[in-house]
Amino acid sequence: MDLILAIRSYLHNLPTALGFALLLVFVLPFAWLSNAFISSGTVLIGYGFLKEPALESVVLLVLALAFLFFYSLLVCLMVLAVRRDLSAVKTHYYLSEKIQKFGMKYFRLLAAFTLLAAIISAALVGFGVPVIVINILLFLLSASLLFLPQTIVVDEEGLFASVLSNWDFIAKNPGTFLFVMLAGIVGVFCLQLLEFAVDYFVPAGSFLSLLVALVVMVPIFEAVKTLIYMKRFSLIASYAPHM
Repeated sequence: MDLILAIRSYLHNLPTALGFALLLVFVLPFAWLSNAFISSGTVLIGYGFLKEPALESVVLLVLALAFLFFYSLLVCLMVLAVRRDLSAVKTHYYLSEKIQKFGMKYFRLLAAFTLLAAIISAALVGFGVPVIVINILLFLLSASLLFLPQTIVVDEEGLFASVLSNWDFIAKNPGTFLFVMLAGIVGVFCLQLLEFAVDYFVPAGSFLSLLVALVVMVPIFEAVKTLIYMKRFSLIASYAPHM
């Protein structure tokens, strides 16, 4: 049921969802750098990037931060769009006064997480820690922030309070958390299948998987999470976007 409502919300807010395509401007710069990879619908940074020339490492980090900045704004826009469908929101006020603050809060955490994860992971690899162990740790840490965009935009709290609200929601709804995580894993697996299938015929699978992830999967995923999160307020029972 949540997925059906999320798809309806996605279609109702299609212009917002298509805005994620703007992030494709980063494809060529990332492809040019030796320690950036586009795969499975996302951009990955190699653990050995600190061993590259200093200039290339700095350029890679700056590009990653720029990508995360615009990604944060777009995610918060999508969450706000779904929230607007469910409750009374002064759209002009939120777009002119609030969305930048929401986006900056989310960006600050993503930027700090990305920088620390990249530097610490590179150091751990240098100390001989197995890559699979590092990947599992990063997966668990990122999963612990699953509902952060929703707590930032819906609850309108400070960043630290939003993180705590996110953890509180996960702790009180473990079944929902596992369901959303499983849905995300299945989605990534489907992107990998798409990538391999396209690459069998033409070498464009990674680009296409990134496109699908940005304009379809990420917006729908955020819509699902927002619908689930706002059930706390019993607002979704009569949800019906005005098409």
